[in-house]
Amino acid sequence: MEVYIGIDLAWGEKNSSGFCVLTPLDNTLKILEIKLLHTLDEITDEIKKYLAHQVYVGVDAPLLVPNETGNREIEKAFNKDFSKYKISMLPVNRKLLTKFSPNIRSEVLYQKLSSLGFKRDFKAKKVLFEIYPHATIALCFNDNKILPYKRKKGRDTLFIKEQLKIYQSYLQFVCKEDSLFEQNIDMLKGKSLKDYEDKLDAFTSAYTLFYCKNKSHKIYKLNNVDTFITPIEES
Repeated sequence: MEVYIGIDLAWGEKNSSGFCVLTPLDNTLKILEIKLLHTLDEITDEIKKYLAHQVYVGVDAPLLVPNETGNREIEKAFNKDFSKYKISMLPVNRKLLTKFSPNIRSEVLYQKLSSLGFKRDFKAKKVLFEIYPHATIALCFNDNKILPYKRKKGRDTLFIKEQLKIYQSYLQFVCKEDSLFEQNIDMLKGKSLKDYEDKLDAFTSAYTLFYCKNKSHKIYKLNNVDTFITPIEES
């Protein structure tokens, strides 16, 4: 069985992380699990349940951060390639991420998964890559345009809910029926709204690896090792 796991990783210990497990079924995808987790040990323990299978893990967070300030080469190259879509990634550096946690959580998770045999290599039995949900949503669903569902100055709750409804409908299109898509977004507020967004992002993180395994994608290197993967337009 092929298993695709997505992690929308919280940068700090106080917030929960979205976690989703997908598997292909009848030319579509089926959700095996979708939930919120808190500790890195919880995330690792959940992943261990699937190690007997071919496993692909997509993490919405930087796996390795060698630079103290500024951008990694990944962000520089991605931002150059995706500027035509007006999509960019924020700077990733140790000075920024250690404000959320003294030990950068995504690096610790990378170390834990590496010890289980995960590699940044599509030919491996246990595969691990960074991903970026905004790029996947734009290239796979939203006509190459960013979907503005994240909290930002000038976007009120009503606007965010409308964007999340669009997001929900996109993911429902590529998945079997599931209670995730029965959620009435209008009824959500505060933390429950953010929790639901985290679950959708976890789904997209898993879907990214599924899409990239089967369709056009680009991989960006860090220190000459494949690290970040994203869908691109079909040639």
